[in-house]
Amino acid sequence: MTYFSLYALLLAGTTLLASSLSAQAPKRVQQVKVFGTASAVEVEIQASGNVVPQSQMITGPDRIIVDFPGALPAAELRNMNVNRGAVKAIRSGLFSANPPVTRVVLDLSEPQSYQIFSVRNVVMLKVGPLKGAKVADAALTTASSEQTPAPPPKPPVEVTFQDGLLRIHTERATLSQVLFEVQRQTGAEIAIPAGAESEEIAVELGPAPAREVLAALLNGSRYNFIFVGNNRGRTLQKAILSVR
Repeated sequence: MTYFSLYALLLAGTTLLASSLSAQAPKRVQQVKVFGTASAVEVEIQASGNVVPQSQMITGPDRIIVDFPGALPAAELRNMNVNRGAVKAIRSGLFSANPPVTRVVLDLSEPQSYQIFSVRNVVMLKVGPLKGAKVADAALTTASSEQTPAPPPKPPVEVTFQDGLLRIHTERATLSQVLFEVQRQTGAEIAIPAGAESEEIAVELGPAPAREVLAALLNGSRYNFIFVGNNRGRTLQKAILSVR
């Protein structure tokens, strides 16, 4: 084999490796734009590739959360003061590093109805007054020959609730993720505070009464908390958290 043939072979291998690494690189949430009027605000979120957003409306404080599994925030992504209609501000950042999840939060002055439309790498949210209707969450995607990528594995959070006993196990998850799972498993109303999505914790608690486990989780944190349930602590109906 000549020197030039060997060089060409090495160059082809390097190019193939670079292409493979590029294909495996996570997508990026690149830009957030705000359009519309005070009565109907539209928020456009652009990514570097096809994305499948996950959204939810949370109260206390009121906000709309849009997660982008498998995507990282771009370096140019910034928080925005909006003050248009009920949308006060928009916060963007990394919610989970492994697997990667970028979170975009719309801070609201009051609960709003919303619709979310996803077309390849662009996600559009339409936010407006409730007008007595339930919050709407519609996701539309364009027909494509490309197969929708499988969602990344769930974060390592294990929450079980059986016979009034709560157990929480996580090696690396955010406080927001843990509280959301507790809320889902127990059926209790938990107002997840802003900022909890950026606090990573590792705990092994329970099984024990729900209020005891939550108190152990939150003791020493930067949050005040009040639990509503029966006096013996066997049930949990509501948890109210506020920053100290």
